[in-house]
Amino acid sequence: MLKGKSTLTSILLLAGVFLLCTTCARQQTTGELPGIGQAMDIDGWQITVHSLHLLPTDDWRQPAAGQVFCAVELTLENHSNQIRFFMPEKQMLLLDSEGRAYALNHNASVMAARARQWTAPSGEMSVGEVAYGAAAYQLPAGSQGVRWVFRSNLFPWSPSITFVLGDVPQ
Repeated sequence: MLKGKSTLTSILLLAGVFLLCTTCARQQTTGELPGIGQAMDIDGWQITVHSLHLLPTDDWRQPAAGQVFCAVELTLENHSNQIRFFMPEKQMLLLDSEGRAYALNHNASVMAARARQWTAPSGEMSVGEVAYGAAAYQLPAGSQGVRWVFRSNLFPWSPSITFVLGDVPQ
């Protein structure tokens, strides 16, 4: 019985190493990253980042001290031959030049919807469907070297693409 458990453990470890290697191998490897205004294709999706906007605030929705609300304006198109499901909180991430990651922010999303009528694309997307909107974040004012990452699926090892957005508008 003990020999069976150690064999199972070995198999699981090898499977984990295989998944890790696959994850690393499938990441974006090109030297030059796309930027604002460029359309990129990845795993049946076409993504275009149009802009990085500073968002206004109101009396009820304020960023933390020293922080701002920003929105990444984008178009997402399903170019695959199947219905796709999209969850922005799992597939979109903002990074600064120091590698800090920022997830979607609810209050920033409300402000993007109010100020610009932008919502984050989400849910089911039919073949050929095009979704326009924004992913909204809270990050430190004056952040530099901002990049936006789109993951083609929900899994961490899914192919991803990174867009260079520049500095947070003042």
